[in-house]
Amino acid sequence: MPTKTHVKFFSYVAFLVFCSLLLPSATSLNADTMSSSSFKITSDTMSVGGGRGTSSSFTVEDTLGEIATGEDLSSSSFKACAGYQCYLGAGFISFTLKEGTSSPGLSGAGVALGTLSPAAVKTSDGSTVNSIFITAASNAPGGNVITVVGANGGLKSASVGTDIITSSTATLVAGTAGFGMCVFSTSQDGSSPTAFNKVSPYNGSCDKTTNHSVGGVTTTAQTILSSSGVLLGGTAEILVKAAVSAISKAHPDYGETTTFIISSTF
Repeated sequence: MPTKTHVKFFSYVAFLVFCSLLLPSATSLNADTMSSSSFKITSDTMSVGGGRGTSSSFTVEDTLGEIATGEDLSSSSFKACAGYQCYLGAGFISFTLKEGTSSPGLSGAGVALGTLSPAAVKTSDGSTVNSIFITAASNAPGGNVITVVGANGGLKSASVGTDIITSSTATLVAGTAGFGMCVFSTSQDGSSPTAFNKVSPYNGSCDKTTNHSVGGVTTTAQTILSSSGVLLGGTAEILVKAAVSAISKAHPDYGETTTFIISSTF
């Protein structure tokens, strides 16, 4: 019986989850304008100065001493800040996921582990086999979580759908079938209020050579990375690892599709 299993490709799909502001229904919201038969003012500013400044190479509109409400307009379902500069406090999420031999990688490049053998655990190493690189940032004060979920819960043969190298949380060893991921490294901008943290079971003893503790990639979303508050410039390198046994069915088309989701609490 053949003792080698071939893995041709992995593909990764990133979804960005935004938090929406929901206002009470059953009413329509209209922006006020000031108009007459000869003019219309769609927006105005109460300020002590400012205006248009120009030169041969630029034009700028500025406002001095604007009167704003601050963030004191609120109810149980919304908070509003009125004023030209209030946009500076608007919530934001930035998230990218790429694969490559070095950060930041290339979108859609995938992780191709190649031929698997019972003699060794195959791992993405960011050198000959692509790693997954994540970058994230958010000003959400309640923190951020990134989850991962697999379509198949393991490496599934496209031609024989019943043949799956099941994924589970384990320390992979040569000769025993298994598949999973681990977070190799994380970092964040020096000015970030909180750290970008590895989360169990993806935070075990894991490197690109001899340590192969992985978390399972299941069909239920699991948290793989997190921050407890505002995160600036968070980066992470994620490794993909797999092993086969001597009785694993040989196919040239094993693969898994995983989805990474970032969620932020504002």
